[in-house]
Amino acid sequence: MSTIQPPFIKKGATFGLVSPAGKIDPLIIPKTEKFLEANGFRCLKGNYTTENYYQFSGTDDQRKKDLQSMMDDPEIDVIWCCRGGYGTIRIVEELDFLGMIAHPKWMIGFSDITVIHAALQNNYNMISVHGPMPVNLPNNNKILGGEWKHLLDLLQGHEIIYRTNPNPFNRQGTAAGQLIGGNLSLLSALIGTNYDFDPRGKILFIEEVDEQIYHLDRMMHHLKLSKKLEHLSGLIIGHLTDMKDGSTPFGCSAQEVIRKAVDHYDYPVLFDFPSGHESPNEPLLMGAQLHIQVSNNGGVVAYP
Repeated sequence: MSTIQPPFIKKGATFGLVSPAGKIDPLIIPKTEKFLEANGFRCLKGNYTTENYYQFSGTDDQRKKDLQSMMDDPEIDVIWCCRGGYGTIRIVEELDFLGMIAHPKWMIGFSDITVIHAALQNNYNMISVHGPMPVNLPNNNKILGGEWKHLLDLLQGHEIIYRTNPNPFNRQGTAAGQLIGGNLSLLSALIGTNYDFDPRGKILFIEEVDEQIYHLDRMMHHLKLSKKLEHLSGLIIGHLTDMKDGSTPFGCSAQEVIRKAVDHYDYPVLFDFPSGHESPNEPLLMGAQLHIQVSNNGGVVAYP
């Protein structure tokens, strides 16, 4: 199956704002509008983007309709999910991706939005963006740099090369392959479903937040027992944010848990990539071909 890449955007492109999972503060919308307008873009809010239904941004049906509408609307160039939380897995099976595949557009988000990335990459081989969301925008009206500039740069087709610092748990080497992955909890939950990933020759990216270290160990062993780790081309680990140990220590750090799970393999392993549930949350093109190099000097991550 050939890779589907949405066309790079130009100034004046329209961003569709949706909330397929957790509810948001309505003040996020004007903040996002100001950010996009300051950078030369337009935006359109979904009908239920700021809806409130318990912990969700609307009922399952409302959230599904909003996302489906943006996927089908020919005027929308980019779908920007406002936040993660929980709930995307409840609606993904009801979504019709065929219109979006026929007229590709960018999907942006992370955390719970891993479910959508998984559907796009594993079922349609379509590129999407694991990156910051409107809920993460700072409370100011400045034209932002860093991860926010890089997000718009990626969408416009500009070259970005990431460099990371050395880490004692890194494993040196070079690798090339299609980038897949996202939040580890979601990747683990999707194993055995229609949104599961084929690891052969892929570079896997994982990040996690607010988990007990023994939960992390269990998920890594789930991936290992499911044969998701042994055929990879490389492994990139992003932020491991607010990881917790029990009253009786587990005995390993979060990074040690991950490194031990892949000790039997020989592909390069890169820790401390700046993407995930803290800033900077650098954007990544999921489903695109990626090249990584890990040495004593740290890591280099680039799109060939």
